[in-house]
Amino acid sequence: MGSIFYISDTLPPASIDEMKAFFANIFHNNNSLIVEIGSGNGHFLVERALKYPDNNYIGTDLLTGRAKKFYSKIEKRGLKNIVVFKGDARRFVWEFLYENTVEEFIILFPDPWPKQRHRKHRLLTAAFINMLKIRLVPGGMVTLATDYHEYRNRILDEFRKDRGFTNIYRNGYSSSPHSCPKTLFQEKYTEEGRDIYYMRFRKERDLR
Repeated sequence: MGSIFYISDTLPPASIDEMKAFFANIFHNNNSLIVEIGSGNGHFLVERALKYPDNNYIGTDLLTGRAKKFYSKIEKRGLKNIVVFKGDARRFVWEFLYENTVEEFIILFPDPWPKQRHRKHRLLTAAFINMLKIRLVPGGMVTLATDYHEYRNRILDEFRKDRGFTNIYRNGYSSSPHSCPKTLFQEKYTEEGRDIYYMRFRKERDLR
């Protein structure tokens, strides 16, 4: 698989055709792309790549140390269907991905920035959600989790306002995740007795 891809040092594809060729060269196939935003040390995505080998997985993280720990897990298991991009995930989504090309975005326990003066730093703004929507295939999914109820409410509100997504949970969220490997944060927060909120949104197939 080669070394970690550093977003700031990697030339992004200049078109959708170049993007398809770029990832086909990495994975040696054209399987569906699953992208995790903020992968940490890769615990979740590595387990998912092992469980579902017919997908291609892209993990991202801003911190070099985490990205290297993530990649060491990939090397240790000899996985060929997963790769790490180190750097700003917003830049990765904006520069490296094109419209209707991603099967699922996964964002688990993003920093809630709970203080009012810090909330401008939150990842899940209307603009970023719209960017995810454009890059998802019709019927593609955004999978989210948070332990912070105010952020949960803000996320639900932003997706509701977008109107390009359908919330698959009747009550807006679930207290137990869909079938997938657990994250280290999930295990930690469950042990601490925190409530965890899981959300999934499906991109509408017809956005006319």
